[in-house]
Amino acid sequence: MLWATILNRMKNNLLFLLLIATITACTTTQPLTSSVKPKEVMEMAYFKPYSYISLIEKGNKAKYNDSLSSFCNELQLKVINKLSERIHLSEEINPIDTTTQHKLAREILYLCLIADRQRNIKNLKITPVIDSLLELNNKRFGLLTINTGFTRGSRNYGNQIAKGVGIAILTLGMYYQAPIKSNSTIYSMIVDSKENNIAFFRKNTINDKEPIDENVINSQMQKIFEGYFWTEK
Repeated sequence: MLWATILNRMKNNLLFLLLIATITACTTTQPLTSSVKPKEVMEMAYFKPYSYISLIEKGNKAKYNDSLSSFCNELQLKVINKLSERIHLSEEINPIDTTTQHKLAREILYLCLIADRQRNIKNLKITPVIDSLLELNNKRFGLLTINTGFTRGSRNYGNQIAKGVGIAILTLGMYYQAPIKSNSTIYSMIVDSKENNIAFFRKNTINDKEPIDENVINSQMQKIFEGYFWTEK
């Protein structure tokens, strides 16, 4: 229920902006990095990933779904743990008190939104709660991850295809737009408490792939860190 509570408190709805910015393409952005080299990231803590997954049941109106978001979080954690050795993860930082959790979530959303809009992150400073939690745990680097996306109910997808076919018939085949069945987007960021900035940021988004599929999430995470922790295929 954390996301639902945060969304009710956030007038600017950063998660909504993130989602809108990612449903138009199937791509992995170019990595944004600081002067820190990958080989310097020898040990990295990670914060609990956050997920914002919507379900479309009527028309094209997406509605946040707490169950799907929680399930996506579980899958993301499984993928992160599988990659732990390759990306040098040490331990999870997960504050217990609710107030800090809410502040942390807002800061992660803010940093990902700002980084996604910039071409250079070298002057982008990390936020106070993230910085203090890393220092409290004696960690220089920390991994932040956000999953956003949507999926459709089976009836909804069939109905949208039927509507598209109907429009194609009425326009004599001159116009047809197939509905996007689903979308999965992952934002990953490595923060550096020593330099007080962002060491790495990259986003992967793909259409017509389920955001609650472990294989999809794993593939996206692999692509995000290709060329940084390991050579691109």
